[in-house]
Amino acid sequence: MKRIYVLPLLAGVAFAACVLMSPGFKELLKRLGKDEFYVYVLNPGKKILPDAYAGQHYEYQLPAVGESGAQKTLTFTAAKQLALDTYLRLYVSSTGRVTAWEEVPQQELPDRIKNGNIP
Repeated sequence: MKRIYVLPLLAGVAFAACVLMSPGFKELLKRLGKDEFYVYVLNPGKKILPDAYAGQHYEYQLPAVGESGAQKTLTFTAAKQLALDTYLRLYVSSTGRVTAWEEVPQQELPDRIKNGNIP
């Protein structure tokens, strides 16, 4: 009777391994449970010297506004130079580190931020 449970157990372990190792799951973890802040890209960023492993990056230091209206200046890096005059949603950990970012169309911004409250 024990053989009946081995196949479903192996299938479950294989499925869990696939989910945990997928790039989408890693991106989800970077966003899950993080505070969201919004920034408006006004400068082209500062080019960071190329790293042998990571390649070329750009560093940005921008004023950000949270959904609650909290304001702070956040520093983050991007693997490419970001387009000017775009809005970004930054995912910020409890330690203040930006873990992920994504471009956001102006229509999807929270009302508080749509009204020009990003410094």
